[in-house]
Order: sequence, then C-alpha cells, then structure tokens
Amino acid sequence: MIFFNRNSRKTLTVILIFLSVSLFCNVANSSTLTDDISNIFGFINKNIIGQIKKDFCRQYILALSSGEWANGEFRTNIGKRVCTSYSVPTTSDKLVSSTVQPLNGNSAVSQIEIPTDYSVNNPKPDIFVQNQNTNGASLDVSQIINLTNQERKNNDSSLVNLKENIILKKIAAIRVKDMFANQYFEHNSPTGDNASKEAAKNDYTYITIGENIALGNFDGSSGLVTAWMNSPGHRANILNKNYTEIGVYAEQGIYNGQKVWIAAQIFGKPITGCAEPDKNIENNVNKYKISASSMLNNIKNIDEELKTIDIADTQVYNSKVAERNNLATLYNNLAAEIKTLVAEYNKEVATFNDCIKTI
Repeated sequence: MIFFNRNSRKTLTVILIFLSVSLFCNVANSSTLTDDISNIFGFINKNIIGQIKKDFCRQYILALSSGEWANGEFRTNIGKRVCTSYSVPTTSDKLVSSTVQPLNGNSAVSQIEIPTDYSVNNPKPDIFVQNQNTNGASLDVSQIINLTNQERKNNDSSLVNLKENIILKKIAAIRVKDMFANQYFEHNSPTGDNASKEAAKNDYTYITIGENIALGNFDGSSGLVTAWMNSPGHRANILNKNYTEIGVYAEQGIYNGQKVWIAAQIFGKPITGCAEPDKNIENNVNKYKISASSMLNNIKNIDEELKTIDIADTQVYNSKVAERNNLATLYNNLAAEIKTLVAEYNKEVATFNDCIKTI
C-alpha cells in the first residue's frame, strides 16, 4: 500500500515466507496445524500488525494536521477507519476524554549567544630597540612559541600550552611584511587592516584574538620574549587563559633606514573549539511545535463539534470521541517529545555558551 515504507514491505514478505514454510512443514501433522496457524496469526497481529497500525496512525494524524494528506484521499479514508477503532464509551457512560497536556517549556529554546563584537586584545605597541649597535641575534619562530609556553607554565600551571596554528602564522607573516612594506609599527595599518580583519579574510572564526608586535634588534628569541613579558599589555596576552592557539612570524628588514627585526605573535581561541548546538534539534522542535499547534486546534474543533452532536446517536458520537481521544494521545506524546528535545538543545546551548565565555 502507498503508506507502507520499504522496511514494512520487507517485514510482511518475511512473515508470509515464514507462514508458508510453517504450513508446509506441518501439513503431515494436521492435528497441530490449526493451533500453529492460530499461534502464528496471534503473533503477527500482536507484534507486527499492531506496530504497523501504530506507525500508520501516527503518520495519518501528523499528515492530516499538516495538510499533507487531504480529506477524501484513499489513505485518509483508511486512516479514519483504522485509527478511530478504539474502545469508546457507550451512551450510558460518561464521556471520558484524554486530557490534553500543555506544552510547558516548549518555548524555552535558548538563543545561541555568539558575541556580536569579537574580543580583540592588542596592547599599545612598544618599540623595543635593543643592541642598537648590532644587527641583533636571529629570531626563531619555534623557540619563540616554546618560550611563550614556558612563561605561561611558570606563571600559572593551569594555563594550557598554545598550539601553533598555520592560519595564525600566516596572519602574523602578513602583518610583519605589511609593516615593513608600508613603514609603520601599529596594530592598525594606514589602510585600516589589522589582525582581526586578516582573520576574517583567512576564514579564521574566533571567539577571541590578540596580537603582540615588536620592532628592534634583540638578544635572540629569549630576549624578545623577555621584552614582551616586561611590558604589562604584552605580558597579559601571553598569560591570557582564553587563548588556545598561536601563530608567530619574525623577519629582518629595513625600517626607517635601520636594519631591524619585526616580530608578531597572533593569539586566538577558535570558535570551532566549541561544539555548537545541533541545528537539527532546533529545526525539529520548530517543526513539531507547528504540528502540535495544528493538532491542538483540531482537538478544540472536535470539542466544539461534540457539543452539537446528539449523544443518543451512539455511533456518530462515540466515533467522534474516539477520534478526539486518539488525537489527544498523539498530541501529548508529541508534547513530551518536544520537551525532551528542548531540554537536550538547551543543555547544548549552555555548554556552548560556557565554552565561548572569555574571562
């Protein structure tokens, strides 16, 4: 039938094969054949047909309430017959309808709190000019990163080691080369470029980002890191507990007629390090809320319709009661499912929001 899916058809095929084999094997023993057939059909009716009926009725109610199935269709007519054939009160009984539970908490889906203004930590650049009578010792990127992590551990054992990130290294190189090319030493270039904008250009989506820069001739990588640590703003970047990644670049060139080194550290905490809430959950909540709202309206309409039906007309009245009660049961099940999904989603939101916090 058009409302059976592929798995349902496979299940029915297996059942028919099983039934045929059972009949064949028992043909020689006719005294037990009737009992075997009865047991087989009992099993099918209880475990297989019942589940198929339940799945179909759920699909019927959802599709009818959303307008996917129209009145008068074959499958809709089947649904009206199959899905209302439940135990209903007689005319001598009081009408006992399923209570429709409110969707408490279904609007509690929190919005993801992504900062609208990126956190950028750029201390006022100090021009470090040391060993002015020499060209300074060479600066090594790996050593600078190792020494930076060593300072983090020496000052706060809870700080994680910063991992080198290739995109941050690229940004650091762009910044250093741009300062040499345009002869400036600032966090913002004459054209307005900076580490934050370079991060956006290079698809580095961050929670927080920062930059340390230095210009001059230093006593090697150790002398450079020591100089940064002696400057409060730069020290704060190196010891910032929010950062998890780093990129470093250093190059020697001519600045204002002098042969000097310019170095840059780019610190970051990528947003990819925080698991975002599952959008599928949010989409399902919104979809189920629409279906639940439609069901609730249908229940209210049936309640009004019941007021106009003569209770003496047992068949019509009881059929409508059964339809109403069945719809209320499906609504309550859907409401419970919405609440479960909302709780799951809000938990993910809380985890994400905690992850993107900066202290």
